[in-house]
Amino acid sequence: MELIRRGQVGSEVEDIQRRLSELGFACADEPGRFGPATVASVRAFQQLRGLPADGIVGPDTWHALVGASFRLGDRLLYLTNPPLHGDDVRDLQRRLNRLGFDCGYDDGVYGDRTADALREFQLNVGVLVDGIAGTSTFALLANLHRAHQEAAASVVRERDDLRRRHRTSLAGTRILVDPAHSPDDPGVTAADGRTEHEVTWGIATRVEGRLIALGAHAVLSRGPHASPSPTQRAQLANREGVEAILSIHVNGAASPVARGVAAYHFGTDATISERGRVLAQLAADHVIERLGTADCRIHASTSALLRESRAPAAIVEVGFLTHPEEGAVLSAPAGQRRIGDALADALVAYLLDPPDATDEPSSAVSTAKT
Repeated sequence: MELIRRGQVGSEVEDIQRRLSELGFACADEPGRFGPATVASVRAFQQLRGLPADGIVGPDTWHALVGASFRLGDRLLYLTNPPLHGDDVRDLQRRLNRLGFDCGYDDGVYGDRTADALREFQLNVGVLVDGIAGTSTFALLANLHRAHQEAAASVVRERDDLRRRHRTSLAGTRILVDPAHSPDDPGVTAADGRTEHEVTWGIATRVEGRLIALGAHAVLSRGPHASPSPTQRAQLANREGVEAILSIHVNGAASPVARGVAAYHFGTDATISERGRVLAQLAADHVIERLGTADCRIHASTSALLRESRAPAAIVEVGFLTHPEEGAVLSAPAGQRRIGDALADALVAYLLDPPDATDEPSSAVSTAKT
């Protein structure tokens, strides 16, 4: 879809305003005009949903707006292609997970794992086993729901997986390395014309080379001239059966003073990816240590790549292209090699010797320059 942003006028803007208003985010702008009040409402919605709060309605924000209008019981839930998204799916997953039927993350995407969990639930309660959530299934879930069951089964399983890991080499591992953005969606652009998609491609190919040298099967999510969507990148990771996903971004700001490294993992108000959190922290720590830059910390997010991929995934923003010195490092081949080596080391640490997920991962903030 085309981005819908401030200054635009039309029925699409009016539809967005209506949806925001129904969700409690009132827009004081003239109906159909994307003005400052609509920008503020979009940003507030994005913050609540764990999306980049840029005030622009792109694919992630649009899907979240549409999905937020559904409540459990509003429609039948079943496998479709593309899959159904929405708050009703998320509520179904949350209830099944808390009853011990493994849906994975409460990500709001009705995929194979959710359908399998629903079939197992239907088998246990003695109703038709069809993987379709309808009236009878909703009624049974409402009767069995226990609000005090706060620990999602997926979180417990991820912690156990991290504790049991005993791999001694990367031989045979499958990893997706995602150079963010593309020629059709270049991302951040520096004052001299340098673009995010070119920088991320240079760093990603360095990571890929290091991983291959260590015996891993590294998959790039795109070529230098390809422009897949975040959903297509997640689908590639799922087809390849990768064990980890690392998406490489750079940041930008109106102020040239802004600098530092931030990272993101899947997370909502109810659940997070424990493995993704560990990977995000390791990636941020390694780049911060290598560059000596500021720690912008790790954050939960519901971006499409994190939400729709089965493997643990992390997005890392390795610096600000708009900062004069940091941008120069990001653009230079030598700087891209340093960052690529740091990210490869982070993946090695994650896959071979991850920290205990019950502890907060160490932060590089004490050694970072501010």
